[in-house]
Amino acid sequence: GGLDGAAGAVRPREAWMARRRLSKRRLALFAAGLLCAAFGARWVAIQFSSPTSVASGDPAPSRGSAGAAHGLGAHARLDALLHGSHGHDERRADATRATREESHVVAEKTRSDATASSRDDAFAQNKAVSSVSSSAAIPSAQTVPPTRLAVSTLPEVDSSTHVADAEAALKIANAGTRVAGTADALSTDRPVLATFVSNGFHEFMLNWYGHVAGTLQMDNVIVAALDEQTEELCASRGIPFHSDADLRYTFDVMATGGQPLHDQNAKVTMQGKAFQQIGALKAAFLLYLLERGHEVLVSDVDTVWLRDPTSFFKTERVATEADLAVSTDCLSHTHERLSNGCWHMQFNTGVLFLRPTRTTRKFVGEWRDALLETEHAFEHDQDIFNRLLRVERDGSKPQFRVPPVISSTGSVPNALDGSEPAPTRVAAREVTVGALPLSLFCGGQTFFVQRLHETLGVKPLVVHTTYQFSQARGKRQRLREHGLWLLDDAAYYGGITNEVLGEGEAELKSGSPESAGPGARFKFVAMDVNDGPPKRLIATASVSNHLDAAAWYRLAVRNLLAVARATNRIAILPEITCACDRYWGNVLPECSIGGADVKPPYKSCPQDHVFNLPNMERAGVRWREHSFLENENVKKHNPAILTPSGRVYLELSLNDDSESGDDVKEEPGGGFENGDEATKPNAATRLSSGRTVVLPAFPTDADLVRSVGDAEEGLLIVSSGITSFCGFENSETAKAFDEQMRVALEAESHFCGAGAGGVGRSCDIGFDIPRGVAEDRDCAAMRASGRDPEAFRQRYERIGRHQDTR
Repeated sequence: GGLDGAAGAVRPREAWMARRRLSKRRLALFAAGLLCAAFGARWVAIQFSSPTSVASGDPAPSRGSAGAAHGLGAHARLDALLHGSHGHDERRADATRATREESHVVAEKTRSDATASSRDDAFAQNKAVSSVSSSAAIPSAQTVPPTRLAVSTLPEVDSSTHVADAEAALKIANAGTRVAGTADALSTDRPVLATFVSNGFHEFMLNWYGHVAGTLQMDNVIVAALDEQTEELCASRGIPFHSDADLRYTFDVMATGGQPLHDQNAKVTMQGKAFQQIGALKAAFLLYLLERGHEVLVSDVDTVWLRDPTSFFKTERVATEADLAVSTDCLSHTHERLSNGCWHMQFNTGVLFLRPTRTTRKFVGEWRDALLETEHAFEHDQDIFNRLLRVERDGSKPQFRVPPVISSTGSVPNALDGSEPAPTRVAAREVTVGALPLSLFCGGQTFFVQRLHETLGVKPLVVHTTYQFSQARGKRQRLREHGLWLLDDAAYYGGITNEVLGEGEAELKSGSPESAGPGARFKFVAMDVNDGPPKRLIATASVSNHLDAAAWYRLAVRNLLAVARATNRIAILPEITCACDRYWGNVLPECSIGGADVKPPYKSCPQDHVFNLPNMERAGVRWREHSFLENENVKKHNPAILTPSGRVYLELSLNDDSESGDDVKEEPGGGFENGDEATKPNAATRLSSGRTVVLPAFPTDADLVRSVGDAEEGLLIVSSGITSFCGFENSETAKAFDEQMRVALEAESHFCGAGAGGVGRSCDIGFDIPRGVAEDRDCAAMRASGRDPEAFRQRYERIGRHQDTR
């Protein structure tokens, strides 16, 4: 049962029964362990590149009202807060919940997810390859050694965390007496903004807090520190936190679908009590605040608050007339408007508002207890939250009921007096639930893919990085693409770095620390913004168009990375248009997730729709997001590359008189005297550059070094990604690059629909890797076909494949 009073009444009989059940299950657990081992290899291959669903994210508490006492909350001190010193982080479990996709990975063996082959995580970079987390400068083209990547084992997967930690469970059930931190300073006159986290996701907590306390200047914030490392970090940065000696994450494993940003080798789990303990810790923390009379707005650390939500929760009936209000996985504003809330979708506890009513406290107590007592191998906090609101204690399943409206004449069922009903329903256990509007409380698909808020002309309150791929790195990439990741330092944007950072400090400063060396700046290379795949491939939605366009983008990026290597620069990736959405369920025949309002093609598609970001990092690839040059931090730290004098334009010419890389011409400014007819649409970009270098298309690395290798400009713009590179003149360097790309470009996604006759599933599968430059090196033949917009297909053995399953 739930609690109806002070948190944590001692219940020895329940604890004894739990231990007895555990003893009786030991043999069964042993057998289950053998079964898990049998499925283990395939499970890892699927899981580590499966998408992170709406439920994904780290729960983390937020900062308290004692911000002034801690010297926090002022925007002027945000940089010191985010980039303060911190010691090396030991590997530790994070507070991420399992996703719905992850929870059912065994049962849904034929689902249409973004399942990558086992190779996605089977490769690790050799130490000789410059890593994204390396602090060494990028080697110059002339000194890049031929490098082979070593094949490593898969990330270690923990298979023991299905066994409950009975001692920890008893502590969680009776927590609240051994506390530390700043929770007592929180005010009850406005909602407490809270999050929760453990060591694995510190970077996301710092980003969450940076937006809340720095950008929005909010106080009454608290972060639940679920381990000692997190408590130490909060104390060292002056971040308000709540700590409880009885609320500690006790499993030495990451309870998430991927490794933390600072440790790609952390041991992980996708099942068992690790998930459920995280959820129970969260619920116990929330109950502690509720029992002290606080309204609590808790959000996962992979959320970003874009506006102060205080007035919304003080005035909007979805919150004021409910016991709790919660975000949903809804994708359709149209459906939401017609139904006065999305009641057909799962509630997403990534954003959850709780009022301290008797009903709420009792429900949260039951939620905590159910997480401690569940015997389900994959059930996590969001699953149980939804179950408790849909299933009564006796097993019955009542429908959500429209609550009566209280008016001057009394209670009027269904607002028959003409009053507009609130988007609330009475759920199981007599909990009045509010469904938070998706236009203001955005999930990852509606915000990053549909961009539904732009269609509706609404500025959201919060975005949650759900419905995404590539685990933590996919979340960070999406936030970077939208200018919402605060932890990248000046060096990331090409600013001068003079300070020397300690290892732990660098980890938390950017999540992927880099350095161009003391007093040096990074230089960058980008494709012309007008460059792109044949327009017909991104004009209409279809899986064939999408796979073909993805092949174009992936070849262009491969070439851009080669140019970056040859010229000692960092590649700025191109903006992607997707002709098909990516999803672990069916998207065919319309190439969109069922129920979504906005249909593809999707402009500015997330990078994780076409690339596997963990694999790119493992390969030692460095890159910047497509919106990099629009980020205000570039203007702040590296303004020169936004001016003509800081840019050089490389026109890849297909003129007949340009036969080899020996034909190099230079023109001042954006002159077009020797312009190729095919490149005239790029004239505007040329005019934004201080000078133009004309080079025959499909150059070698030596051609690039000779023409722009010593260019002082911070930004090199190539007129065409496809024609920007042919090959390396040194065969060993070519083989090393191909090996690196074999890892970096390894990615797979399934685009599925119902099979023939409605039986099974029929899937088209991407994505393929271009043929290696070590073998595909006929530059003259490439130039001969260079004017054909479909010639990119010649760089592939195949583009996509088909698979039917039953």
